[in-house]
Amino acid sequence: MEKRKLKYFLLLIEFFLVFVLGGIIFYSNNQKLKVIFFDIGQGDAILIEKGSTQIIIDGGPDGSKMMEKLGKFVPFWDRKIEVVFATHPDADHISGLVEVLENYEIGQLIDNSFESDSKVYKKYRETFQEKKISRLKGERGLEIKKEDMRMKIIYSATINNVASKDSNSGSLVIRLDFGENSFLFTGDFPIEKEELLLNQKEDIEADVLKVSHHGSAYASGEKFLEKVHPRDAIISVGKNNRYNHPAKEVLERLKKIGARIMRTDENGDIEYDCFRQKGCFLSLE
Repeated sequence: MEKRKLKYFLLLIEFFLVFVLGGIIFYSNNQKLKVIFFDIGQGDAILIEKGSTQIIIDGGPDGSKMMEKLGKFVPFWDRKIEVVFATHPDADHISGLVEVLENYEIGQLIDNSFESDSKVYKKYRETFQEKKISRLKGERGLEIKKEDMRMKIIYSATINNVASKDSNSGSLVIRLDFGENSFLFTGDFPIEKEELLLNQKEDIEADVLKVSHHGSAYASGEKFLEKVHPRDAIISVGKNNRYNHPAKEVLERLKKIGARIMRTDENGDIEYDCFRQKGCFLSLE
């Protein structure tokens, strides 16, 4: 009888410890912010996680690869992406989003409202229309908040001030702040528009910069990089791509400001675990 009581008592203690440990892990995960730059090929795809909230910025050029990455980093039972940003309608940014829109429940789709004649864009448009996904025009000042995480669009062109075929000039530029940690996501934002952003007096200084347009020579000017002054510069680029991205002059500009350069074609998926008071910790594949 006494042995049975002891057995039950020990089981009770074990259950209690598992419950406490589970609570600690759950609390820790909810306090942590994850930012993952996918190795997606010649394109951009970024996943941001805060607790059970998932946010995507662009989807890269390949839907099957995008789904593979989400399967790796998002729990299989979680079939909702709270917010999807499409910075602009180029195929290497929205092709992968088509399958995301088809296979996940989407809370909010935010894009720059620019349109394209491409088959990829038409499929993208058909998908969000057929699934009745809430679509919002991404305008400067728009904010997404999740507890102590804030994302803000700091640049959004209007259709009136860019040429209809100049999709890169319409790229959304998005800033993320979490405690003392900051990220700047630039899509394919071109060098000739950087002065406009600098003149807006927005805070663009950031710890981590997603280098614009896969390291193209026609982006990331010297004055702009000096103002952002990132500790880390992430280049999302395909191996042996036909554009010869990243350009040597961009790499030189980044070295000149002392940025640590990381590339998805060389480093694979690039993941940051961020804590409000402890900063961000980097892990590579």
